[in-house]
Amino acid sequence: MKSLIFWRTPAQISGIIILAVAVLVYFVCPLMAPAVALLYILLCVLGCFFPQTNFFLPVINRGKTGKNFVALTFDDGPSEPVTKQILDLLDKYSVKATFFVSGINASRHPEIIQDIIARGHAIGNHSYSHNPFLMLKSYRTLYREIAEAQRVLREMGIEAKAFRPPVGIVNPKLSSVLDKLGMYCITFNCRAFDAGNFRVKDIAKNILKKVKSDDIILLHDVSARQKKDNAVFLSEVDIMLAGIILKGLTIVPLSVLINKQVMIVENPLESL
Repeated sequence: MKSLIFWRTPAQISGIIILAVAVLVYFVCPLMAPAVALLYILLCVLGCFFPQTNFFLPVINRGKTGKNFVALTFDDGPSEPVTKQILDLLDKYSVKATFFVSGINASRHPEIIQDIIARGHAIGNHSYSHNPFLMLKSYRTLYREIAEAQRVLREMGIEAKAFRPPVGIVNPKLSSVLDKLGMYCITFNCRAFDAGNFRVKDIAKNILKKVKSDDIILLHDVSARQKKDNAVFLSEVDIMLAGIILKGLTIVPLSVLINKQVMIVENPLESL
C-alpha cells in the first residue's frame, strides 16, 4: 500500500508524464527534449517552497472544520522569558496553542516545556537545530535532525506526532523520514511575516487583516531582535488575540482544527 501511495504523489505522476513527453519530443525535435526535462526540475523546486501543493507528500496547512475556528502556533522556542510571557497571555484569554519547538531549545529549557504541557498546550517537532537549510541536506542529516528532536521530547514524556519544517520548506526525502518516525507534516496559511520576530511591529495588524476561518496562524516565541522590542511584541500578541475574538473567530487547539493528534503525553497518559 505504501508503494501505491508513493506512486500517486503529484511529483511521481508529473515525473512520469514529463519523461514520456520528453521522449516523444526527442524524436520530433531533439534540442527541445532537455527543455521539457527542465520543466520537471522547475516543478520540483516550486514544490519545495510551496508545500501546500502536496507535491512531494501530504502537508496540512489549514483546517477543514467549516466553522469559525482558527489555531494558534508558535515556532522556534522555547525561550526565556518570551515563552512564559506568551503563556501568561494565552491564560488571560483562555486559549490553547501549539508550540513547535527545536530540540536544542527544548533541552535548554525543560522547565518551560513542562509548563507548556501543564497549562494545557501542545508540543510539535521543529527539528533539532532549526537549520534553515535543512531541506538541502542529505537524507541521513534530515532523519537525524527530526529523530534527535523526538528523542529530547521523549525524555520529557512527550511523543510529538506533528512536524513543522524549518522556514516551511519541504523536500522529496521528507515523506520517507516522517513515515519511518510515525509523523506527519504541518505548516500554516496565515503569517505576520515577522522574520522570526526580527520585525515585531504591526504583527497584530498583519494577522487581523487576513485571518479567516480554519486558518493556522504562525507566530514565534523567541526574543525580538532588540530586547527592548519584546514589550512591543507581547503587546502585538495581546492586540491580536483580542482582535481575533472580536472578529467572531474562536481559537481552538490545533488538534481540534485538523482533527489529528499533535502529540501524546506519556506521563500522565493523555493526548492533545
